[in-house]
Amino acid sequence: MGPLTLMNAKTKKKTKVTLMEANATQLDVAQNTADIMVMKNDLTEIKTNQKHLDGQIEKLDKKVEKIDSRLWAIMLLVVGSAIANYFM
Repeated sequence: MGPLTLMNAKTKKKTKVTLMEANATQLDVAQNTADIMVMKNDLTEIKTNQKHLDGQIEKLDKKVEKIDSRLWAIMLLVVGSAIANYFM
């Protein structure tokens, strides 16, 4: 494809413009740029979800500790009552 001649409406100058086809490297760079932007968005979403999950895990840990202490208390009551019955 040969050069095109364009005319500027204000200055009445003619300008030659050559159209170039994108080569494989330019297309690869454009695709890689788009892929990197998608990956950055994914990383941001993962970081946000990680913070959210950390908060939920802390809440669950507190609940598990509370249940664990209650089970120990029940076990001590059972063992204590068994020992008390032994001596009666």
